Amino acid sequence: MGEEDSNRNTTGDDEYFHVPGVASVRWDTSIHAVVETWEGWADADEFRAILDAGVQAMSENGGSRWLADCRLQRVLKAADQEAGNTRWLPRALAAGLKRFAVVLPASGLAKANIQDHLRAAASKQLDMAYFATLEEAQHWLVQA
Repeated sequence: MGEEDSNRNTTGDDEYFHVPGVASVRWDTSIHAVVETWEGWADADEFRAILDAGVQAMSENGGSRWLADCRLQRVLKAADQEAGNTRWLPRALAAGLKRFAVVLPASGLAKANIQDHLRAAASKQLDMAYFATLEEAQHWLVQA
């Protein structure tokens, strides 16, 4: 079992990653989307595993939507975020990602960090929007 496999929760078919206090990644059949739910801070390996799990979930389920609930996310190291964007975005787009909804944290620093790094990763192939609530993000994702 590899390091990435050890992070995968095998208790349910819809959960692809879960480390308590860090984040979880699952497939939500009700909105046909990857749902990445942050619970705190991730180191470089955990952040990479989170993004990889989301791409895997999207690929396995034929999805094109991703919801990142970042309300509890802490600031990531800039180098980790940049590496994630340059490595993750091309893979996610190749797997079919079309719509990406982000629920922003209340913390001004974490919010600014997320927006700055995602803006740098923006693509003409990706429809991306930011929200204050999970409900708004879910509603937007299923429109279109």
